[in-house]
This record gives sequence, C-alpha cells and structure tokens, in this order.
Amino acid sequence: MFVSLIVFLLFGATGCIKIKKDAVTTGNLGGVFASADRMETWKHSSLLMTPGETPGSIGGVNSYFIKFDPSDSKAMYLGTRENGLYYSYNGGVGWTLAKGLGAESYIRDIAIDAKNKCRLYALMGTKVYVSKDCARTWKETFFTDSSAKYTSVVAVDWFDSNVVWVGLSDGSLHKSEDAGVSWRPIKKFPKRVRKLTIDPFDSRRLIVGVMDTGLYRTDDKGESWTYLNKGMKDFKGADSYYNYAISAGSENLVIYASKFGLLRSLDAGTTWSEVDILSRAGEEIIYTVAIDPSNANNLYYATDKALYKSLDGGTNWIVKKMPTTKVARQLVVHPTDGTKVYMGAFVPLGN
Repeated sequence: MFVSLIVFLLFGATGCIKIKKDAVTTGNLGGVFASADRMETWKHSSLLMTPGETPGSIGGVNSYFIKFDPSDSKAMYLGTRENGLYYSYNGGVGWTLAKGLGAESYIRDIAIDAKNKCRLYALMGTKVYVSKDCARTWKETFFTDSSAKYTSVVAVDWFDSNVVWVGLSDGSLHKSEDAGVSWRPIKKFPKRVRKLTIDPFDSRRLIVGVMDTGLYRTDDKGESWTYLNKGMKDFKGADSYYNYAISAGSENLVIYASKFGLLRSLDAGTTWSEVDILSRAGEEIIYTVAIDPSNANNLYYATDKALYKSLDGGTNWIVKKMPTTKVARQLVVHPTDGTKVYMGAFVPLGN
C-alpha cells in the first residue's frame, strides 16, 4: 500500500497541483512539458520535490528558459518570470527551488560553467549572481548603474571558463576575464540584448540577437563585430528579431527566426536562404526555434498558435497542438537523446 501511495503521488498528482497547492485545470498548465517521441505526445514534467510533504507542482509558473548543464545532461535549470530558479538533477522528473534568489523573483538567464558544474551565474533584476556551491548560496558579482537597466543574458566560455559575458537591456555587452571579479564594456548594440550564444565549435565566436535589430557575430572574442542582417536584405522583416539557434552537432549551421519567417545559414551567418514554413510572414510570432544536436535535419519551432516540426531539414512540416492553452516560451532538444524534447510554457506579456 505504501509503494502504491508513492507511485500515485509521483505520477498521478502532478497534473493538477500548483506550488501553493491550488487546483488548476490541466489545459492551462505552465511549467515544463516533456516529450519522448519528438513532440508526438507530451507529459507534464513539473513535479515539485518537497520531501516530507504532499508533492506540489510548478505547473502554475511562467517558464522563461530551460537550460541543461553542459557536463551533465540529467541536470537542468528552469528560470521563471515570477517564481525564481528551479533545478532538476533527474532529467526534469522532479524540480527543486534554488534558495537565495527569492521565490518570487524574475530570473532571466543562467549560465553553467562547463568545467565546474557547481559554478553558476544567474540574472535577477539589475544584477548578476554567482554560486560556487551548486546553487546553495549566491553572491553579487555584477550590477548595473541604473534601476531601469537590467541584465538580460549571460554566458560562460566553455573553453576558458574565466571568461563570462553579460548583456543588458540597454544594448550594452560586458565581459569578465576573471570569472566575474572585474568587468569591462565590449560593445553597445542599438537595443536590448535578447540572446547570446558561444559557438560550440569555436569559443572565440559569439552570435548575439538584438531586439528589433537582428544578429551580430564576433570571431575574435568581441574585438570586432559583423552585422549579419546585411546578408538578409532580400528578406523583408528579417530585422524584426524573434529568436535563433546554433547547431551543436553541425558546424556553422544557424537557424534564425524573425518576422520574415525562418532563415538558414550554413556559414555561421554570412549568407542566408529561406526555410519554407507553413506560417506566412508576420502571421504568427515565432517564440522559439530548436535544432536536434544529434541530427540537424530535425527542426522545431513554436508560435503563439501551434508547434511545428520537420524531420527533413525543413522540406516538410508537421503541425502539433500545444498540450496547454499557454504558449511555448522555449523548446529544447536533449543534448544526447534527440527523441526527447522539452518545452517551457508561459503567458506572453511582451518582450
């Protein structure tokens, strides 16, 4: 009987319980969803680990990002818009609140040191916090000079983990070469830095997504920059940035989502070609795009209306319904198992 009770609590009670134990309808769940068959079916993967209590759920949170630990594919982090940072060490089966950052805080991004999994950098408000003990405690390591200027993205160099990058809402980009002890300004972009990715094949190369502007690239750790949208002049609406993805398994492959639709580059953003999709340009907002690390022909994107997948590089697309009335903020493919796709759900409030 005891075993049966545990099984029920783990698998039968997660779909209708929020953190505060308030009932929610399964059709309006947030948090994290997991698919083990490339988005054919979904399971709500939002169990809140609360030892000694009735299991709760993070099904009521608005997900902002999902990230895997680069050195441990069972370790995942979930940043939320109002409920702080959560981590899972069992592939998303159960989640735990990271204490020290606030249970009602807006966590915009996190970066995990690829050479030291216990060193993390998290963004909250105007500050960057660092943890050196696997999210148990946190200390300020960067803060802006204005309450109106918040931190928006952070990344750690996988080759030299002393190098840390942080982008701000005013478009400025800063760099630390001593693991966050000191910082210097590197670049001022026209608007908010929305995304920053270090190339998985060459850490000297970074691609930056800028709100209402497009993409920039550096090949020399920020000393010089190329505006990649110069190569998109034939694609109307490409300056209206939505998202992008760099392939971790196919060198120089970038997929860019904008008001135009989807574009593909096979040379790290120098030249671009259209990826034919089912949505008409500007008809839907593309919130997220993902590439399977183990097979670059497997592409995914999500709009405010539906989920889309292609298993042949974008030649054919399959439309899938959302498992919730909320929107997919992010789609993430498992680093080593391409059949597994994770989705963070939220209610859009703007940028």
